[in-house]
Amino acid sequence: MSVKILEKDMIIKQNSDGFTPLIIGQPTTIFTARAQRLRQLAQDSFMSDYLLLVGQIAQQQANLAEQFESQIQTLAAQQTPLWPLTFDNTWMPLLTKMLNTMLDALIPVVSEDMLAVLNEVKTLDNTTLEQYFSQLQQNQFDSVPSEQAILLFAVLNTFVSLYVAALRLEWQPELDKKQHNCPLCGAAPVASLVKDRGVRYLHCSQCEAQWHRLRAECTQCDDGEDIQLKSATLEDAVRAETCSHCNSYLKIL
Repeated sequence: MSVKILEKDMIIKQNSDGFTPLIIGQPTTIFTARAQRLRQLAQDSFMSDYLLLVGQIAQQQANLAEQFESQIQTLAAQQTPLWPLTFDNTWMPLLTKMLNTMLDALIPVVSEDMLAVLNEVKTLDNTTLEQYFSQLQQNQFDSVPSEQAILLFAVLNTFVSLYVAALRLEWQPELDKKQHNCPLCGAAPVASLVKDRGVRYLHCSQCEAQWHRLRAECTQCDDGEDIQLKSATLEDAVRAETCSHCNSYLKIL
């Protein structure tokens, strides 16, 4: 699918009412809020150990975003990427530095089991690291050991979100195209969000951007006849948008 990405200074706004088809995330703010939310959820959960761990990782993502923002801005300014993004080996020096910084920060605070995983990641050679980062960027999660993928993807997620934020871009959707995956990095959406005036956006799992998508149709197969909203209770704020046509689902907030 062709994706039309324009420089922010050049694009003609589609509407004068403030609507934009693309919202670029603010990485430090997102990761800080995510870490705080995970710590809150851990207080009353039977999964508290896991939630505290991913909360620690999210906090390190926020720290990385602050520490490496200017370096990634410099790198992005020197490149002319194709859209959606594909892995570039020129990212590796910064990805490696970010990974080592995160691992060093996590070592003193994780469990013995997780410490063993951190040490495994530390011993990966550059060729393997580059292969894993490339596979994760291309959504090939099954190709990377799952216990290592959570750490590697956290670094990639931070890098790509900073990279996208550094390139003052807008997305101009094509009227006859349905954008199933992120127009900036090609990743799948992690959630569907309904914002002011009932406008729906899909939130990218990799670069933290949000792109507009019409409601009342499946985000995967475009079917509009077999969509249902389901939740465990009527009071739940988080629901799942399910499609019986293609058997897919997506969390909706």
